[in-house]
Amino acid sequence: MNVRVTGQTQTNNAIAYMRARGADLAKYQDQVSSGLRVTRPSDDPAAFPALSRAKAASQRLAAYSQNVDDSTAVLNASVSTLQDVNDLLVKARQLAQQGADASTGSDPTANESLAVEVDGLIARALGDANARPDGKALYAGTAIGTTPFRVATTDAQGRPATIAYDGSADRARALTGPAQTADTRYTGGEVFQKPGADVFQALIALRDDLRNAALVGPARSQALNQRLGDLDAARNAVGEVTAEQSSNLATLESISSLTGEVKLTTDERIGQLEGTDYAEAVVKLKEQEAALQAIYATTAKLFQPGLLDFIR
Repeated sequence: MNVRVTGQTQTNNAIAYMRARGADLAKYQDQVSSGLRVTRPSDDPAAFPALSRAKAASQRLAAYSQNVDDSTAVLNASVSTLQDVNDLLVKARQLAQQGADASTGSDPTANESLAVEVDGLIARALGDANARPDGKALYAGTAIGTTPFRVATTDAQGRPATIAYDGSADRARALTGPAQTADTRYTGGEVFQKPGADVFQALIALRDDLRNAALVGPARSQALNQRLGDLDAARNAVGEVTAEQSSNLATLESISSLTGEVKLTTDERIGQLEGTDYAEAVVKLKEQEAALQAIYATTAKLFQPGLLDFIR
């Protein structure tokens, strides 16, 4: 059976070849210009699943890395704040020792001056306890939008008498790796109002004893020595939290380094899977350009009109 190839068939075939070669040319042009060899499954069905998994892993690692950075910033702010609390407790201790001194204890003006300084330390401690360096409470646990501490009651002169905690009972945590978390925002109770080591109670009691004119002689010394013990207990409690947070910072530094290394390896793998091999792409590009030019030339000759075409 003879198969006759009509002019229309030749035209359709020529157009199909040109489209195919044009599509291949455009593909390699995109690879060279974008630097990406694989952007959709059809580009490389074998490599695309591995590429998708690698990209998902890279995104998770990026999220972990951001959490580690955020947690580090929060803990650094907390450690700095707690150092200030420690310093003010040291100052309070010095004031208590001055108040216990016999020469100072018998001078009402000196005692009032010391008490005024303690008033300032109480306000400073309350400010530290309610610190919000990033707009979120450092010491409210998971209740980051809550102001942790407030003055619950005042004395006759309007000075703080008791301090109440309104934050959460649970620490805030951040996900820093697969099934791995870091404590970031501690509860105010465990930092400032630990039983037997209450920062506010120690300072308020010291202030009141300094202003208590009824405390004289040995009774005054005994009371202020008790305040020294309270301040030391509060400092120890704050110091324990500071040490724990400093340890957490060291752990986060190690996690950050490891996460960065793994992400770098993952990103390199992504580059290998999706990146353009420029040498190969340029060769393919030239091949497609040559093939397309050949098709154009052949088609032009094939469809060049002859004398009979004009006679008909």
